[in-house]
Amino acid sequence: MMPTSKTGISTSGVTLRDNAGFTLLELVIVITILGIAAVMVFPKFSAFGLNKGKSSTRHLAGLIQHLAQESVATKKEFRLYYDLEEEAYFVKIRSGRQFIPTSDVLISGRALPKGMSFEDVVTPRHGKVQDGEAYTTFFNLGVEKTVIHLRDGEEIWTLMINGLTGRVKVIDRYVDKYERSAL
Repeated sequence: MMPTSKTGISTSGVTLRDNAGFTLLELVIVITILGIAAVMVFPKFSAFGLNKGKSSTRHLAGLIQHLAQESVATKKEFRLYYDLEEEAYFVKIRSGRQFIPTSDVLISGRALPKGMSFEDVVTPRHGKVQDGEAYTTFFNLGVEKTVIHLRDGEEIWTLMINGLTGRVKVIDRYVDKYERSAL
């Protein structure tokens, strides 16, 4: 055994420990790190099939609310297009008299996950659209009222856009736009 000083430090500069094990503090730190990693990784797994319908519905609702806020903040006009044939949605921004695709990757849009589809989209301008394309316009003073129905197998969700605030109410069943209880 190496000679040590009264402080427990060896003459070589390395501290010797009498017991082999972990302290409570070390265990707490490791558990905390694992917990943080789990919280960060678990939502990623839900995108791979588990709750894909809820995840996609939340993403679309979040995009709608973001576009409503962005339109008010920048005084720019946006349109969120729903392509019912390709099962995708994308954003365009007004440039002069026409709408052009946005270059912002965060709001450019995306395809719905495999097996998920638009049941229909209802707007005052288009009525009830079950195929083709429809859109919601975002003005700096409000949003075009829209009802979107998404289907994933037997599950169906209704997204109702408030025309004044741009807030989205998500209901986990098919709700006709005329149902007063849903508003």
